[in-house]
Amino acid sequence: MKRVLFAIGAVLAISGFATQAKAGLITFVGGDNAVTSLSQMTNSLAAEASWAAAVPGASVITFETALPAGVSVSGGSITNDSGCGALCGFNTTAGGAYFYLVEGGTATFTFTTPINAFGMYITGLQTDLVPQETLTFNDGSSETINTPASTGGGGAFVGFTDFGQSIVSVSYNATADVVSLDDVGYSSGAPSVPEPSYYIPLALLGVFAWARRRGIRVS
Repeated sequence: MKRVLFAIGAVLAISGFATQAKAGLITFVGGDNAVTSLSQMTNSLAAEASWAAAVPGASVITFETALPAGVSVSGGSITNDSGCGALCGFNTTAGGAYFYLVEGGTATFTFTTPINAFGMYITGLQTDLVPQETLTFNDGSSETINTPASTGGGGAFVGFTDFGQSIVSVSYNATADVVSLDDVGYSSGAPSVPEPSYYIPLALLGVFAWARRRGIRVS
């Protein structure tokens, strides 16, 4: 009987650790210097791939068509010409041309249905010449994610998951920089891996089956 109780305790302890490991804000960032196309953004692409794996089925705003229902953006403009080439940013959508240009200040994405995951490409970065650029939002408290150092018209991917939270707006603070935003992903769905509560009962059933095979009574 002691062995059964020990096994049950171990299962609960491990599941508790897994719950803690999955909870809270997780960030996905990567930056690249002096880029003129998405294919050159090696670190950014890796960060986006990790984010996408954690958020399967996310919706994506490409700016090639009208914004999805329930989503609005302010603080910049949709364009296919930044006015100063790759130094101010460019389109990252395959086969596309349009993106969201932010000429200093803050661009804010607002969602009628609250989200818990968000990510996007940023191009035209010159973080060595301007104050720190950030992604900010509120998930019950103020959250800030710093844009990685990317210079000479650099590119970056900045994203996060915050499952279980209800976030109604996300802002990108370009400060004094001119940047372009594109392929903006977001989701209000569940994480890609089931929460531990789904598989804890199965683990306990395994313990009870082990006990029965050894003739140990569990009551």
